[in-house]
Amino acid sequence: MQLGELQSQISRFEQRGASIVAVSVDQPHESLDLIKRLGLSFDLGSDPEQKVVNAFRVQNPDTKELALHAVYIVERNGRIFYRKVALRRPTSNELIDAIDAHRGLYPQHDRIEPLDRINVAFPTNEYQALIEVSHVENLPAAIDPAQMQRMLGQIRTGSSDDSMIAFRNLVYATERVSTEDWLSVAAWLTREVYLADNIAALDAGRDLSRRLARVRDLEDQLASETSVDQIDELQQTLAKARGGLSLRRGEISEHSAQWRLQRVKTMLRSYREVARVASERGS
Repeated sequence: MQLGELQSQISRFEQRGASIVAVSVDQPHESLDLIKRLGLSFDLGSDPEQKVVNAFRVQNPDTKELALHAVYIVERNGRIFYRKVALRRPTSNELIDAIDAHRGLYPQHDRIEPLDRINVAFPTNEYQALIEVSHVENLPAAIDPAQMQRMLGQIRTGSSDDSMIAFRNLVYATERVSTEDWLSVAAWLTREVYLADNIAALDAGRDLSRRLARVRDLEDQLASETSVDQIDELQQTLAKARGGLSLRRGEISEHSAQWRLQRVKTMLRSYREVARVASERGS
């Protein structure tokens, strides 16, 4: 679920005597960083060993290091009266409607909209992070390279909090730079810190991107094809492409620890979130 969206509706849950507890597969220090960055006032637990994930049987079958989107609403006596495990995260409005309906009080008319649009943190996995950083070669033209080098120095010397604040202030203060350019800066910073000299990792990211695009293109062709012979041929080609994509993902997973992809994902998510929020508020 989108934590920022939940936080924007927290008063409505509190009015109903409902408490929110979120669980992440991230490490505890990463969850603490997220709490501070989003200003969360509810509990965010860490489950890096996936004990809770496995207990509820919601481990993602495709990406074992992640969990499926799972939401449960539990009465004080421990009885679960609402559960949703699906590709789409339910919104706060859906959850509040479920609470009201369970209590026989639906509908109520206290809906509020968040003041700021807060996007779901991206990337959601190490593959997406690697793809994004592998496609950023240079800084956008509007960005001062000297400022970025100073920021890199802060990050490399361990002043990550200072560098995050400096990045936020830079986004606020700089005019005529689009949000997309700032997201590119976030990817560039991440690449420079972790993968600047790792040609194998960057090549793997670009190759993974090409394979993924090929699979999606074949899927689109298959969806619109009407000829039986062409459908059969496309299905065979698609199966081979998916197999190649799976093998490439497996190779990347084998190098995940060596390439520090978990840290790549975490840093990219953090800087992207700062870029989005700061640039939107500064516009």
